[in-house]
Amino acid sequence: MRIRTILTGFGLALAVVGAAAAQASIADLMKHEVNPAALAFWAAGNDPPENETTAAAQARWRAAEAGVKTLKAEGARMQAPPYVLPGRWAEYAQAMADTAASAEGAIRARDAEAAFEAGGRLYDSCNGCHKAYAPSRGG
Repeated sequence: MRIRTILTGFGLALAVVGAAAAQASIADLMKHEVNPAALAFWAAGNDPPENETTAAAQARWRAAEAGVKTLKAEGARMQAPPYVLPGRWAEYAQAMADTAASAEGAIRARDAEAAFEAGGRLYDSCNGCHKAYAPSRGG
């Protein structure tokens, strides 16, 4: 009985540590992969910077193409351990991946209007997930 209690307590401790590690991993994933990819994606649909050169515009669109690939890959990755969380987590991750996939043609065609529209859908997915899962800041 005593061993079972110790093992149960140990299992619970591992689960808590595992959840904390997953949160840290998710924060790193967001900071280093998802956020930069989303910013590059959104830049495609925004008005170009004033006096943007042709080379800079091409670089901005290439970055958006890379962002699409990253968002698709990370959306899938977020649905597998150790990133899985309860609730609508997988739904939000899939929405991110699906939105990125649906925008591939617009990004390749350099269609800023369609990219902007897709960017709105991506924002909705990100915002919904952040409301449910992002740790509150300061308060």
